[in-house]
Amino acid sequence: MHNRPCTGVEGSVGDAANLDSLESVARILNRMQEAGYTVNPPENGKDLIETIIKRKAISEFRWTPINEIVKNGGALDFVEKEEYEKFFNTLSPKVKQRVIESWGNPPGEEVDGIPAAMVYDNKLVVTGVQYGNSVVCVQPKRGCAGARCDGKVCRILHDPEVPPTHQYLATYRYLENTFGADVLVHVGTHGNLEFLPGKGVGLSGDCYPDISIGTIPHLYIYNSDNPPEGTIAKRRSLACLIDHMQTVMTSGGLYENLAELDRLLGEYEQAKHDKGREHALKHLILDEIKKSNLNSEIKADDQTPFEEVVRKAHEALGKIRNTQIQSGMHIFGQMPEGEKKS
Repeated sequence: MHNRPCTGVEGSVGDAANLDSLESVARILNRMQEAGYTVNPPENGKDLIETIIKRKAISEFRWTPINEIVKNGGALDFVEKEEYEKFFNTLSPKVKQRVIESWGNPPGEEVDGIPAAMVYDNKLVVTGVQYGNSVVCVQPKRGCAGARCDGKVCRILHDPEVPPTHQYLATYRYLENTFGADVLVHVGTHGNLEFLPGKGVGLSGDCYPDISIGTIPHLYIYNSDNPPEGTIAKRRSLACLIDHMQTVMTSGGLYENLAELDRLLGEYEQAKHDKGREHALKHLILDEIKKSNLNSEIKADDQTPFEEVVRKAHEALGKIRNTQIQSGMHIFGQMPEGEKKS
């Protein structure tokens, strides 16, 4: 599951474009259990995220030190330094040198004031929640470590030069080689694996997406409305894309101050033969335009004829009323029903 950097890390777990990834993961696991897989799934998406947050099964960040992760049960497993080095030493000298320059020697060291990422008692920490023979992991942090967040991480996210951390590499190798997963599924658009440094196409053993994904079959539940970046995932991380539907759209409608403004405009049209009421409504309409933050668009000032203000207000409300907005989030495998289907 994806987790955006430079946000409240616990508030963005499972972030995905046009997909309720938490509920989708829970339903996938429940469907697997029904099909006979040995999994003990969460009840629903709420149960899943509450378990992840309670155990702090995420990367360390400003409010989530490594000690808290371990204490609360967020560590899925620990990778010994010697075990990780067996894998690390299979990489080319060029790759090893770039990782060491950025993140220190295995399992990680402080470099330029940035502490080692996800190291506890000289071991690399793999975070996640196990549900029988399946695990749910939040993708490791791409480009920062410890509690430091100085605004540079967002640039590092897609930096073509900075390699992933030791813990990032160790997590993917753990899932394939130690846990022994038969398939790895990235849920939602999009994570950062396919944007790691390396060639654009025809990747080699010196390219970090290829190093990270290894040889495990890779499925990627992806937004069907984003084929350009989906192509990147296919070409750079050997992904088999599983498209999902778009979020159902619905008319925005009017609410609160906008609805009140619409009501006052209707009353104004009916009160044109009542000069006293008409005058009072003019002031109420101008006040409501300001409350609705439409003043700059409508320019409701003393220089503009009031009938022009009314006309522009009707136009503005019409646009808002008919604007298409998302109606909830799509859940993988769930077909729209009732009004949403039409």
